[in-house]
Amino acid sequence: MEVYIISQIITIAYYAILSFGYLLKDRKRILTANFVAHIGQTTAMAMLSGYTGAAMALIMMFRDLIFLVQETKKSKGKEINKSFDLGIFIVTVILIIMLTVFTYNGPLSLLSVIATLIGTFALWQKNVKTYKILGVVVGLFWLSYNIFIMSIMGIILETILGICSIVGYIRDKKREGKEKNYV
Repeated sequence: MEVYIISQIITIAYYAILSFGYLLKDRKRILTANFVAHIGQTTAMAMLSGYTGAAMALIMMFRDLIFLVQETKKSKGKEINKSFDLGIFIVTVILIIMLTVFTYNGPLSLLSVIATLIGTFALWQKNVKTYKILGVVVGLFWLSYNIFIMSIMGIILETILGICSIVGYIRDKKREGKEKNYV
């Protein structure tokens, strides 16, 4: 029971960070928030014996770190090789598939895999608005996975995260509309 309670406390922390990330408009900050959150997610999922989810969170952590390094290079004026960028995406997808083979725990464990694949695409394509709208889809898969591993806080907080994703998207649309009116 103690392990479950600790996992739920960690879950609260990582969902708070993920929710904050959806309210950001800067890709570098979003990636940083995601990286930190996925450390907690990996831990909490493993504590709940959600090994496929933990493996996916581990992949997301490394994916976010690689994308963050690329974004940092880009902000310093260095050009990102599109072939290398595509290669990172492909390698990430291959890693997702490989870890799924080792952690598969029935068809419902694939919910975290689908969420990770969509989330990886959402971050890889670099459009913050697309990332936020796909976040709603990703959230539905993670919500279902949290039901599967019976993470009460995961269920509650994934719902809140979905709302944050929608709010972030709406804020961006309003900000975009105001900027067009000033031009």
